[in-house]
Amino acid sequence: MSKLYGATALNPAAARILSMPVVFTPEAWQQAVNLESADELADIEDRLCSTLAAAYKAVFAAPSDDVVDFGLHRLPPDGNPHQPLWLDLQASHQDGMGSTAQLLISLKPNPVQLAA
Repeated sequence: MSKLYGATALNPAAARILSMPVVFTPEAWQQAVNLESADELADIEDRLCSTLAAAYKAVFAAPSDDVVDFGLHRLPPDGNPHQPLWLDLQASHQDGMGSTAQLLISLKPNPVQLAA
């Protein structure tokens, strides 16, 4: 059975994920949301909203996967508009088996470089 969220019907997996608290690792928060020189709170709100929207979009596309990768273009934390960056992130959801259910947003780990 689907739950209604706004005007959208959610399947049980999506509704469960949407009910989880969202947690950022400190590193992900600094790079995805924080601005060192934010002139207005709205700048941080925009960054937070776009990060959450991208995370939910990725998770809802593969709700049975515990970890999904996503990314977005970001100004660096110093706000320099001439140096936009691509930020690789991950969203993982844990259902409380030994831990609190949460949606965790973190930086995507760097791939391991294999020696030639």
